[in-house]
Amino acid sequence: MEFKPWRIAASRRKNEPVKGPAELPELLRAVLKGRGLKDEEEARAFLTAECRLHDPMLLPDMDKAVERVRKAVMEQEKLLIYGDYDCDGVTASVILYDYLDNAGADVLYYIPEREGEGYGLNRAAVDRMKEAGVSLIVTVDNGVTALEEIDYAAARGIDVVVTDHHRPGETLPNAVAVVDPHRSDSGYPFAGLCGAGVAFKLICALEEDAEGMLLEHYGDLLAIATVADVVPLLDENRAMVQAGLGLLRETENPGIRALAEKAGIDLEEITAERIAYGIAPRLNVAGRIGSVDLAVELLLCQEEERARELAGEICALNDRRKQMEQEVVREIQQQLEADPALLDRRVLVLWGEGWHRGIIGIIAARLVERYGKPCILLSVMDGEARGSARSVEGFSIIEAIRSAEPLLKKCGGHPMAAGLTLSAGNLAAFSQEMEDHARREHPVMPVLTVGVDTQLMAGEATLENARLLERLEPFGCQNPQPVFALLGVRVNNITPIGKEKNHLRFTIEQRGVVLPAVLFRVSPQAFPIGAGELADCAVNLTVDRFGGGERVKLQVVSIRPHGFDMAGKLRLGAAYQSLRRGEAPQDCQREELAFDREDLGVVFRWLREHSPYQRGADALAHQLGAASNYGKVLAALDILAELGLISRKNENGVESIRLLPAAQKAEITASPTYRLLQQGW
Repeated sequence: MEFKPWRIAASRRKNEPVKGPAELPELLRAVLKGRGLKDEEEARAFLTAECRLHDPMLLPDMDKAVERVRKAVMEQEKLLIYGDYDCDGVTASVILYDYLDNAGADVLYYIPEREGEGYGLNRAAVDRMKEAGVSLIVTVDNGVTALEEIDYAAARGIDVVVTDHHRPGETLPNAVAVVDPHRSDSGYPFAGLCGAGVAFKLICALEEDAEGMLLEHYGDLLAIATVADVVPLLDENRAMVQAGLGLLRETENPGIRALAEKAGIDLEEITAERIAYGIAPRLNVAGRIGSVDLAVELLLCQEEERARELAGEICALNDRRKQMEQEVVREIQQQLEADPALLDRRVLVLWGEGWHRGIIGIIAARLVERYGKPCILLSVMDGEARGSARSVEGFSIIEAIRSAEPLLKKCGGHPMAAGLTLSAGNLAAFSQEMEDHARREHPVMPVLTVGVDTQLMAGEATLENARLLERLEPFGCQNPQPVFALLGVRVNNITPIGKEKNHLRFTIEQRGVVLPAVLFRVSPQAFPIGAGELADCAVNLTVDRFGGGERVKLQVVSIRPHGFDMAGKLRLGAAYQSLRRGEAPQDCQREELAFDREDLGVVFRWLREHSPYQRGADALAHQLGAASNYGKVLAALDILAELGLISRKNENGVESIRLLPAAQKAEITASPTYRLLQQGW
């Protein structure tokens, strides 16, 4: 189990309480301060979600969009909504289609298939629209970068109104209207809308509904889209999602009800988290590995029986998606075991033949979480590689990818996530450019950290405080569920739970206060804390209402032994990876990583007494204490593996280190890592 560094936003020791509201407990004031809410008006508006929806006419070109769409409706022109295949694009299409259909428009919708057509407008689709008699295309969740395609549509006599929320390039498309809050000339007060949010603003403008009364009709869909697209849950997004969650609890949409039922989600208890992990992935899966029309038909469906059929098909696709992910993850693990040096690279770039392109983004995000570094996965088919990239805070993955622009066919994205396409023959050169760019721009690479709001004492983990924290909901992008640091707590009563026994329940005690806690996806064998030992925990403080009644519940986000040398891990871990990459060290690092036979013996003797060892290098370094250091532990494990004295295999997501019977005496100089260490870099 790897111990991640924490970033604490607000120190309780130095904290000066927020000026207001005075009735709030100091713990909640500390959270608000850490999130930048420092005065009474800001804090009260945030806690009550009092934000009024902004006037849609403030969006650039909204007046032009309204005029052109109204003309199409009044004159019964054939109007087509051109969407996107993700959850945001699907819900945006449904919202606009339903409104225009009820308004009497001659309206169609079209969403390109991910595999056959890819993202956004394409000429072949425009040709089909022309043959169908379409005279106006309204894009949702796409279009702002489709300059050539929109010019082509105009040449074929089709007007285009763009509604999008992605960042435009230096040149806007030559459309009738380009409605996008990210335009440089935008006067709209909030740029964080999702694609469905911009589409909703269009129907509000068409209805002359500046107050957002249409939210009563479309808030359930809008909440799903806003949460799914991971846009900031701040400002009017926060107000719209909060209203939408209330509507979802009593939604009349048969498709949403059927999907929730099939997914085992009680809509009366719906939260943003349950949308993010239950509903959104299932709506996304139709566009990832099936036909996106399934999701659109489900959300538009008015017949209960048909809705259940569609929901069943989508949930079956979701199960298939999980199996496909497992297969790709196994291939990735085999690559890493065959070439462990890949994990020493600053940016993890991996590719495989025939990986489904609809799932590699999900897997890339998981690899970032596991290895704490930027990751790019690429699927190779017919000589072309398409990829998805995810990153860590502080490393712009889109800037890195654009540094290799001569090798690319296309790319797009933002600092934390991006997509790209290139010829398969350029993969090795692209991978090297990622490494070169990272070395130039980040001599010391940013690492994945756990965001912590503030420190918590066990005595403050009360039911009253847990209830008060619920006032910060809905949780999501830029408004995550609060995380608190509990330092120096004693762990006891460690019990495995779950069908696979791969989750844990235990108690933590501090100054006589004993609290129950749970930790998911960690087996008893991999848990780095023994009964009675001290630990530092990063936790969510919530109200457990399962089975009736209310109890305090602590969900552990991150845990490590109390007193673990995190600074040493970060410094020496980076130094050792630099060594493996053949880079010159600093003098202090050279001295700390000076390695001899006794350093190897320290680790070998420990493993001889504790094989198989599943707690990982971090816990091993902590156990050895002054007898070794983090960098030397990493080196020793690599040397022992190279000499055939240990095996290191991933078993159910946990590295298992086993001592192997030695056929003959191993000579340490046979290890490439040992020789590298002795060369003095």
